[in-house]
Amino acid sequence: MQIFHLNMKKDTASAKHRFCRSLQLFNIFFILIINSFIFTGCSTNKSIKMAFEDVGKLSDIIAQANEELNTSPQELQRGDPLNTSRVQAYLQSVLASPDRYYVKAYNRKAFSTVTRKTILMVHHFYVYYKDGEMEHTLVYTGTPRGSERNGTWMLDAYSDVESYNLYRFSDNSWEVTELINGKKKINVIKTTQNILNRIEMNYEFYGGSHIRNLAWYHQIWMYLVPFPVPIKSYRELLLYSRNKDSCTSAVLETIAWY
Repeated sequence: MQIFHLNMKKDTASAKHRFCRSLQLFNIFFILIINSFIFTGCSTNKSIKMAFEDVGKLSDIIAQANEELNTSPQELQRGDPLNTSRVQAYLQSVLASPDRYYVKAYNRKAFSTVTRKTILMVHHFYVYYKDGEMEHTLVYTGTPRGSERNGTWMLDAYSDVESYNLYRFSDNSWEVTELINGKKKINVIKTTQNILNRIEMNYEFYGGSHIRNLAWYHQIWMYLVPFPVPIKSYRELLLYSRNKDSCTSAVLETIAWY
């Protein structure tokens, strides 16, 4: 009887602990949801809705992009096995004379000028400037079929140069936007070192890797709202993106501000 009584006490205490823990987690979760509404209002829901609307078209968009990647002469340059060594040599020259350089980061529409720029479909790239003049664009990109590498850093990808020139001198049909962090500037030395370190890590390309860079309130919505198409769960996509990069994650995870 004494043993039974002690077990009942232990079970009761365990049940209370589980209840308190569940209540605590619920409170944290509820606060996060409320904060997402307070700080982002309808913009979060609108951003996710726009992104999901385009996810339904994503397979067709990617199929067309892959076709161009594997057939277009400009896009086939992404598979050049010398791309990585060219980037490494260039970045080493930047570090040799950093006072002559500065770097900016930009995002734009992904794939073409007719696709919408959303939180799930967006392209990022760097632009390096020497002596005040634009010298090279730099991007981490997918590669055509049969390439030696699945993903590579590349200088002067055709669509990056084209979109940047249209941004500077014409109608900005790619919706190029400079990344701004208040009054901070990009640290050219640290950012360049980060990119060189990233190259050494030998990440592979995965276009969905940038989901891990979404703002925290978007992350919450992505967990809550079911995907409208039969793809992996959000958690599975996050796990799959480990040790992989997209053009977006490659920029957002190497950029250094000061």
